[in-house]
Amino acid sequence: VVLEIKAQFERASSSAGEVSKMLEVGKMPYYQKGSGFKVSAMMICGIPTMEEEFLRFEEDKAMGCGNLSSTLQKLYMWERKLLQEVKAEEEERLKYDRKRQDLQILDEKGAETEKIVAAEKEIRKLSTRISIAIQVVNTISGKISKLRDDELWPQTCELIQGRLMRMWDVMLECHQIQLHAISQAKNIDSMIDAARFGDDHMDLIKHLELQLLDWTTCFAGWVTAQKNYVSTLNDWLRKGVEYVPEETDDGVPPFSPGRLGAPPIFVICNNWAAGVARISEKEVVKAMQAFASNVLHLWEKHRSQQRQGMMANKGMDRDLRVMEKDEQKMRKALEAKNKKLVLVSDQTGVSLSAQVLHGAGPQAENSSLQSSLRNIFEAMETFTAASANTYKDLNLRAEEEKARVAEESGSSVP
Repeated sequence: VVLEIKAQFERASSSAGEVSKMLEVGKMPYYQKGSGFKVSAMMICGIPTMEEEFLRFEEDKAMGCGNLSSTLQKLYMWERKLLQEVKAEEEERLKYDRKRQDLQILDEKGAETEKIVAAEKEIRKLSTRISIAIQVVNTISGKISKLRDDELWPQTCELIQGRLMRMWDVMLECHQIQLHAISQAKNIDSMIDAARFGDDHMDLIKHLELQLLDWTTCFAGWVTAQKNYVSTLNDWLRKGVEYVPEETDDGVPPFSPGRLGAPPIFVICNNWAAGVARISEKEVVKAMQAFASNVLHLWEKHRSQQRQGMMANKGMDRDLRVMEKDEQKMRKALEAKNKKLVLVSDQTGVSLSAQVLHGAGPQAENSSLQSSLRNIFEAMETFTAASANTYKDLNLRAEEEKARVAEESGSSVP
């Protein structure tokens, strides 16, 4: 049973690793020293043509292997440059307005012709700079749109259709096999109850408890990170859609990029964010915490038996003090693990460490380790099934969007 469960965990981990590779998890983003696109409207003022080289940065370095992470990095760099150029254009426009006011004052005062001519010349120069700044902004905006539609859209489709959908299918199958394996196992709790635990066994149980809490934290953080990734991407895209909610008899309708005629990436990311937001991992985390609580109770029960034996022996005072220090360290470790869980996820409620500080309680004492482990795999099966179905729906919608784009362009779907 243990080997089967372990093998399926390794298989599930391997399927998630494919997604990590595509997202370049763990790779530091590229930042060129002294970076910035060497293209300021002020630098190219007076140049009538806008050659591509003026708007090119080291894309090969920023792009890496050309995957989704690199594309998002390029988009970030271009948008940062766009912000700089918009601010520069606004500054030039303010100067232009001030010079126009100065010219008007000169006219009203009947100033010398030379001063008026000089002011008009300065205004024309500022007007040229503004025109070039607008041209720069439009060119960068076009570059961002092209990156979004030509790279971000197909790479997002690959992530959803080629990686995430496959990952959730594999994980669902893995947890189904694990659930079947633990359900078929017999006498696990009887064997544990009849066992006599020495110091080495107690250390292993303590280590298992801390690993279970790490597992819970990693799982909650992993799911939260996925949701945050999709939500952030969708929020960024929504900022590029001009949308004013209209009141209807049924209230304000939900935001729908498709009805607004937005490109496919807007439609898919909006559906993606809504889909993952509907899936809750709380039952899985709750089941993991319950199992960890039962393992902790097992540890505390045998520690209590050891303590009673030591107290009956007057020569064991030193060993008792060592045991008490070890228990204090364990409680501090539990508190630290729980704080980490709260930080990386939106889990709320009574913490595991708060429960054990007041004892594991009668519920943990009467609970079966086998049944609580089975509850984890049942919750995992439900969670992964919901996720797999969500990505199947996203896959169908992505195909619909591809077909729509192909029909509009008169080409065929690849």
